[in-house]
Amino acid sequence: MKEILIYGPIGQATTARDVVRQFQDARGEDILLRIHSEGGSVLEGEAILNAIRQHSGGTVFGQIDGMAFSMAAIIALEVRDNLTMPEDGWIMLHDVRVGAGGTETDLERMLVQVKAMNASIATKVSTALGISEEDAAAKLKEEIWMNGQEALAAGLVSAITPAEALAAQFWSWSDQWQNVPIEFLRATRNPVPSEPQTSNTQPEMKLFKLFQNNEAEVPSLELAELGPDDLGAEVAGLQKDLDEAKASNIAALVARDENHALALATALDKQKVELEALHAEAIAEKDAAIEAAENSSEDKANATLAQAGHEPVEVLPTETQTREERVRAEYAAINISERGGAEKRQAFRRANKDIFGG
Repeated sequence: MKEILIYGPIGQATTARDVVRQFQDARGEDILLRIHSEGGSVLEGEAILNAIRQHSGGTVFGQIDGMAFSMAAIIALEVRDNLTMPEDGWIMLHDVRVGAGGTETDLERMLVQVKAMNASIATKVSTALGISEEDAAAKLKEEIWMNGQEALAAGLVSAITPAEALAAQFWSWSDQWQNVPIEFLRATRNPVPSEPQTSNTQPEMKLFKLFQNNEAEVPSLELAELGPDDLGAEVAGLQKDLDEAKASNIAALVARDENHALALATALDKQKVELEALHAEAIAEKDAAIEAAENSSEDKANATLAQAGHEPVEVLPTETQTREERVRAEYAAINISERGGAEKRQAFRRANKDIFGG
């Protein structure tokens, strides 16, 4: 009988390519599939399931050496009619879990795939436990945990073997599951029977501490063995350093924001001055254009009179004119085309701002 191992993460320590090749090499032989795995890739597991179903010329037996979790449990269920496991072994099944990343389209596509995988696993668990797919899906969401005796009672294994204490290797991963049975934690945290028992149940913590010696060029690194009760001062010191660093960072951010605000206000003030200057220049250009148009009209009229043999007409203020009319006539008489004409007009406007405003 050929043995094929499914040990460690599926898709990493155990790959579908390696398992399928071993099945191909064992055509016509009985196979013992030994399982001790925390699960892994669903797609890699499906490829292994297909290799089991397509094996010809022999029987595939299964043996859980310690644990069959997640996809490893689905593989174990495929050979449940010829499956054994130790009393202290464990089977665990749950919904598919993935790490997601990418665009919104990528995530939507992955969600569709995960739902399809969950439906497929619910169908397999429904068949194995003899329950509806809805009940199977609900149980998978909560996690299904069974030790050897429970798996035998549920019909998931055909026989149980004596305790092996092999599942203890993976107890440290138990924090990633949500409904870990206390029996699993108690069993997997106990030392294996071959190790000597000690009466000290207090966890031992070994920490490296850096000691500064003024007489040495390089600080020394020493190993300090501390228990949980010795960590109070260490933790308090670390918390103090963390708080001080946080306060320093906040102060730096506040100062940076204040500098940014000051720079922005200065830039806005400068821009305001520039805009006001541009506005004044635009008004002056507009006035000049109006005066030029008025002068042009008067010149054209005098040119017409000259062609007819008449003297040009000079517009002079009359006694009947109001002060405003006289001031505006004098303003119009200032020739802007002459050198300094524009400055004379501006000075005239300032001198008579009661008429022109501003």
